Amino acid sequence: MRHLHLITLALLASACAPEHSGEQAWPFREMLVERLPDLNMPRGAHQTLLLGNELTVIGGHTDGFKPVETLEYYRKGAWHSVPMAYTHDGGFVAQLPDGTLMVGGGSAEPFGIGQSWPVEVYDPTTHSTRTIGILDRKRAYATALGLDDGRVLVAGNWYADDAIALYDPQVGFSAVRELPTGRHCPWILPDGEDDALVFCWESNHGGPAEAEVLRLRGDAVHEPILEEWRVVVCCRSSLDESRIGENTYLLSALRRNDDSWGMLKVKDGVFSEVPLEDPLPRMGIGGDIISWEAPLQVDRPHRQAWQKGADKEGRVYFARIDYDAILDGGKASADLFYAECPEGRFFMTEALLTPDGLVLAGGKGQDMRADAITDDNFNTSSAVWLFHAEPPEKARFPWGWLSGGILLFGGIIALYINRSRRRKKEFEPAPPATAEPDGRLRMDLMEQISELIEEKELWKRKDLRIGDLAAELATNKTYISLLINNISGANFSTIVNGYRIRYAQQLMTGHPEMILDEVAEEAGFSSRATFFRSFKAQTGMTPMQWAQSRREGK
Repeated sequence: MRHLHLITLALLASACAPEHSGEQAWPFREMLVERLPDLNMPRGAHQTLLLGNELTVIGGHTDGFKPVETLEYYRKGAWHSVPMAYTHDGGFVAQLPDGTLMVGGGSAEPFGIGQSWPVEVYDPTTHSTRTIGILDRKRAYATALGLDDGRVLVAGNWYADDAIALYDPQVGFSAVRELPTGRHCPWILPDGEDDALVFCWESNHGGPAEAEVLRLRGDAVHEPILEEWRVVVCCRSSLDESRIGENTYLLSALRRNDDSWGMLKVKDGVFSEVPLEDPLPRMGIGGDIISWEAPLQVDRPHRQAWQKGADKEGRVYFARIDYDAILDGGKASADLFYAECPEGRFFMTEALLTPDGLVLAGGKGQDMRADAITDDNFNTSSAVWLFHAEPPEKARFPWGWLSGGILLFGGIIALYINRSRRRKKEFEPAPPATAEPDGRLRMDLMEQISELIEEKELWKRKDLRIGDLAAELATNKTYISLLINNISGANFSTIVNGYRIRYAQQLMTGHPEMILDEVAEEAGFSSRATFFRSFKAQTGMTPMQWAQSRREGK
């Protein structure tokens, strides 16, 4: 996969396709479409995730509406299959604090019939699965939310009874609140540490749900805005794809009376409509109606969200929505893109936003007998497409990049020469590891280490190693390691994580709008799980508990 930054490509896009007739003339820009290697088998009703830097496709069914018993991950230009203990066609996926994924439920038989009990956990570091028991009841098309303490909330079912259930690693699954009316793929949003909101537009029998928000604790609440809008069903495994800030989410919605598209914001459990400069168009290329019924994909660093659409001719549309203005009381604006499939028609599946572009992996066909977009579950695809927001007709020779490359090449040569000199010094005899150098010299070197880490903010480097520090100081890593251990009583990793945690605390205090994943990333932690584990080990509290204690002045 070519490592191109999506937003950079979007900024480089400068040409517009001709305007088309419809409710409003919109400048659709054509996207560059790249074909990636095919999946090992066609899939539909699956989930596509980005785990670390690996695209991963889990569950679903294949041609003939037959459930599959594998998952696949993309590495080094190829897809690799991993056997699963059970099938999960229409199952849920929840991300756990340690980086593993819980996968559960789904249809019990081919053709999407019934519900199932099994649950298993996938470890993306070892590419293996293990079973962990069964659900509180058989479920299909449920949603799960992984909590920071390792527990998991589950709700939703299809043509069966429903309840909010809680998974505890010590006791397994248990229902904590029966639901009089079930939900199909509901949203589960945390509301404080001990409560959660459960809502959706569709009941567990396919009809419209009432305009109410169910709660894990307390009574259901009538939400007037849901009388006007139906929130698109939750098809995702992570709230981060919709989260724009702490306890703040953007959700894709359709107006009930005419299916026009809009956005809802949920902040601290309060629903509101997001004002738009202009509504998204109902007509696309050639005058075909666009269906915008898909979840949003949020790009928090750039304060943008991507909305996927499709028409009955098999085209794909994307709206890039700038939501930055709404944070200050303004209106969101949108840029529009489209793509024609080089091989006829794109299949129907949800898009995944990645650093390289928007990915469509596999998908279900479209029933050609229907005027509207209708699933053909018997016909699935193995094709994987990557979409860039750069018009292919405007690709120019990158003279600026070439001159930058020359400068970069010169810098690499200079760096190589400098490194060679440092290596020569590194292999010169260093103070013996068992010797006891003068205490003042040892303290001076420790001060140099501290100054170097602080001046260059080395803790922000996720891949920082003690050898990197030794190279900066022109000595060997064994001596540095012993020096740190003898003087501080801690190892190198603990020292560096201390810097990271202090910086994370500064970010949480000075920028309360940042979510914890962003704090972990900015502070140099390799993952959310490592951040939480290190933070609690050094402070005795989780990051959320620490932030709460600061707010309460404890």
